[in-house]
Amino acid sequence: MKYFTILALVTAALATPYGVDPSDNQQCTPPAYICKSDFSGWLVCNVDGTFLDGGNCPPGTVCQYINDLPYCI
Repeated sequence: MKYFTILALVTAALATPYGVDPSDNQQCTPPAYICKSDFSGWLVCNVDGTFLDGGNCPPGTVCQYINDLPYCI
């Protein structure tokens, strides 16, 4: 049972859209948040369906996903 849980978590982590580059003009659906491609901050989906810079992480932290949302850790 533990093996199945670990396998499910790893699969979910690999399916998360890490490192999306806002210059790709990728379409999104608000509200959506993702980490920047260099993990220095996060992007926010605007009402036009494109990602905008949402902010930078404080020094010594990087953007990581927790429950499919980006956090600076």
